[in-house]
Amino acid sequence: MKFLTTLLLVLSFGAYAGSECDADAKKFCANTDPGKGQLAKCLMNYEGQLSAACSKDLKAFRTKTLGNNPCFDELTEMCADIPAVNRKLEYCLMKNESRLGAKCLADFKKKKPNIIVKDVCAQDIVNTCYTTVSESDASTGRCLIKNRAKLSGFCQKKTDKRIADMKKSNPCFDETEKFCPTQIRFHEIHECMEKKISSLSPACKAVVNKEMEKEKSNPCYVDLRKHCKPGISSGEQHRCLEINEKELSPSCKQFRVKEAGKIQSMVKLCEADRLKLCPKAPFQNGLVIKCLKENASKVSAACKALL
Repeated sequence: MKFLTTLLLVLSFGAYAGSECDADAKKFCANTDPGKGQLAKCLMNYEGQLSAACSKDLKAFRTKTLGNNPCFDELTEMCADIPAVNRKLEYCLMKNESRLGAKCLADFKKKKPNIIVKDVCAQDIVNTCYTTVSESDASTGRCLIKNRAKLSGFCQKKTDKRIADMKKSNPCFDETEKFCPTQIRFHEIHECMEKKISSLSPACKAVVNKEMEKEKSNPCYVDLRKHCKPGISSGEQHRCLEINEKELSPSCKQFRVKEAGKIQSMVKLCEADRLKLCPKAPFQNGLVIKCLKENASKVSAACKALL
């Protein structure tokens, strides 16, 4: 089994949902995120107070998990805030190598050479850019570019190729490095470039203006770039904004309230038309609205006006 796949076993503690430990989990760990082994870790803190069935279940879970992944305890303790994507958990173990337990360390030392061969920048990321590991891959990439002179030979070559590729695809690359060298995240770079727009080349200015048009057409555009992964569906975008509600801009919050009102009105005014004309249309990605618009000549007057 590949090392990363093995590491991802740390995420699966769903067996406890509705299991022998369900009642104990609600009693002792109600506010604990169940992912990344945190629920198991929490329950272990109350081991003497758990029901007999839960204690047995928890012991069996730990025995099986530690058999598959000797670094389970280290990951739950040291890497809880690190996303379980790409090689980020591996970077976390590399960063904390001197703190690993004997079994985890022995297992990790066997796999570490293969990790470094497959990712020539792994050690450089750990040494120089570890603060970006919990952020996006773009943040880590930008950190490597900024610290190019400090990188090892193979990583430096890989970074040079990345710079060359980015220059071809991004008309703003050189100007970003010139005007906004301290900004890491996309929305921070964009805000900086907006302020420098009069100094930008025509090609770069066109890119920045395009982003500004997107901001104008969608009050939540910047919030989506700031808090959510790119390329996710509209439903996932909605959930992401909902999760980050407290951090959203005032304009996005106001827009979401307005849109929620529209949805309530649509349910009230168009539900009969939906059931009649679009009963099989999925609710995802605006397909119900698309179907109603395609049947605009058949919908009620009130629903048509809303559409």
